[in-house]
Amino acid sequence: MNKPTLESMHRSTVHALSPQANLEERARQAFVLHVKRGLGPLGAQGTEQICAHHGAETPEEVASVLRASSSYAAWTALSKGSQRQMWQALSDMICRQEESLQGIARDLETRPALGSLHLDPDAQIPAYLQHTAFHGQPGGYVLTRHPEDLYAGLMQEAGGTLYTRGAGTGAKDSKAQAVVRFIHDRFSGFAPARILDMGCGYGAQTCGYALAFAPAETHGVDVGGAVLRFGHLRAESLSIALHLHQMDAAATTFPDGYFDLIVSNIVLHEVPADHLQALMRECRRLLAPGGLVLHQDMPAQRPGTSAVRRFLSMWQRDHNDEPHWDSIAQLRFPDLLSAAGFAPDGIFEDYVVQVDGPMHWYVVGARG
Repeated sequence: MNKPTLESMHRSTVHALSPQANLEERARQAFVLHVKRGLGPLGAQGTEQICAHHGAETPEEVASVLRASSSYAAWTALSKGSQRQMWQALSDMICRQEESLQGIARDLETRPALGSLHLDPDAQIPAYLQHTAFHGQPGGYVLTRHPEDLYAGLMQEAGGTLYTRGAGTGAKDSKAQAVVRFIHDRFSGFAPARILDMGCGYGAQTCGYALAFAPAETHGVDVGGAVLRFGHLRAESLSIALHLHQMDAAATTFPDGYFDLIVSNIVLHEVPADHLQALMRECRRLLAPGGLVLHQDMPAQRPGTSAVRRFLSMWQRDHNDEPHWDSIAQLRFPDLLSAAGFAPDGIFEDYVVQVDGPMHWYVVGARG
């Protein structure tokens, strides 16, 4: 396999542990994809028309009108149903191939490793992660059924790909590419020696940072053992050196000032407010002098967002297993960074366009 590049690392990247869909599975996934693509514009346009018809403009008026609307109720039911169909289709595909994928994993484990995997059987998983199956993923992000388990990582990758493409994101989108582009534009010449990806999941974006800033030593932390095991073997199959650790990003065991670049991708909206402040304090503790912290997430705070779009954004909280969505919509992250000890003149926030999609990402961070 040719050495990957940053541009080749996106949501359609194929690797040794990629499940292969048969004809029936491709048809089921295509059905879900097209349903989701149809429901997205229908929800946005339909709710705006309903609110315009009733003269609803304020957030309170919008909420009152839509919650009484049978059309909105039908759209919600179809949206939730399509999400369940998506997970079932992907789970069936993965379970059919699970034995053969475990064989590939065992073969990868016999090869000389470029990176490392540090699992902690006694790791304390925060209650908010134990009790929430974000986006409806079966078992949630932290499901680990046995020591060799890959299921949570396989599902996170497959679900993320199909879910976001259903929302209109392109096949070659990459959150890491968008963040790296922002760093190059805003902090020209920045070259970290050590990188930390907080809440790295199966390491897709972590791989992007490792490629963008080679030969930097690139680490990722997450509390899910199975997603990390899958992420480690996935990176090894792509010839990318990652050092993955099972630990809470808000309470790591790394030394003070150990990292030059600390990043997270779509983590903030899945963390309760009290944990977010602890996360920012840990960023401050871990950041080396002159280093950079940058968090990327959903654009729920983007100026000019209509009351209808804000209401639809909260749909994720009420109907898609995102109980902490209010964090990204209501908190002032620059204030959290300031409270964590970052100098106000080094704190920034902005919006950056997706690499291959219609949306702008929210980015917030600080220089050390």
